[in-house]
Formats: sequence, C-alpha cells, structure tokens
Amino acid sequence: MIRPFSFQDMDRLLRIELQSFPKSPYDGATFINLYWLYPETFWVYVDTERDQEENPIRGYIVFSRDGHIISIAVHPQHRRKGIARELLEKALKTLHPRKLWAEVRKSNKGAQGFYLKMGFQIVDEVPNYYGNEDALIVQWTPSNWRTT
Repeated sequence: MIRPFSFQDMDRLLRIELQSFPKSPYDGATFINLYWLYPETFWVYVDTERDQEENPIRGYIVFSRDGHIISIAVHPQHRRKGIARELLEKALKTLHPRKLWAEVRKSNKGAQGFYLKMGFQIVDEVPNYYGNEDALIVQWTPSNWRTT
C-alpha cells in the first residue's frame, strides 16, 4: 500500500536512506524540509502483509509536481519486488507529466538499470553533482513508457 509520509515514519525512513545512499544520505532535517515542500507527493510504501511489525515501511518516493524525482529508495532486503515500480507508476498516474527526471550517481548501476528498464533515458551528465562524483540525468517522456 502506498500512503502519504507522516512524521511517525521518520526512523524507518532514515534507516532505509542510510542503507540505500551510504555516501550521502539525507538526514531528518532534510526529510522534514521535503515534507513541507512536497506534502502531496511524499509517499511511503507500506507492507500490509506484515502488519505485526511496528513500522513495515519498505520504501519511499518524493517528487515535485513538475516531474522531478527528488528521491526514491527501497530497503535493500525488499528490492526487486516491484516496490519502486509501484511508487513510480503512482507518481505517473498522479502527475500525468510531460516528463519525469532524476539525478543518479554515475557509479549507481542498480538505479541506472531500474530507470532504463522503466523507459528512462540518460540525457545528460552533471560534473561533480555529488561533490566528488558526477551525476547522470535520466529522463522519461510518455513515448518511453514500458509496462514490462
């Protein structure tokens, strides 16, 4: 199930963030800022099959209404189960955008593979975007959408 982020999700989100982005994780203050900037488009994926857990959050997405995916992450133990795909598809259905785009570390082959599989294309590169590492700009347009 996908639902809006709430402050009660913070501890789990921070754990997912640290495991997903160990080189430059967002901190709690950043997530609070993102919530105030994008309250309608900051969502978490909750595992409803495991309601015995205190906080069964498996991933999140936050994006702007103009189509910028600010961050998307899934807990490493729950990857390759369609969670990121569901989050991204809900964003598409919500926005009906002309394009979506995100920055991806040049070394993050897993994220690049995910975006390419989802129909994104690498359209640009930003030198030193992450300080000491370049970013690739991946972009999706409606004609690129893949459903497989």
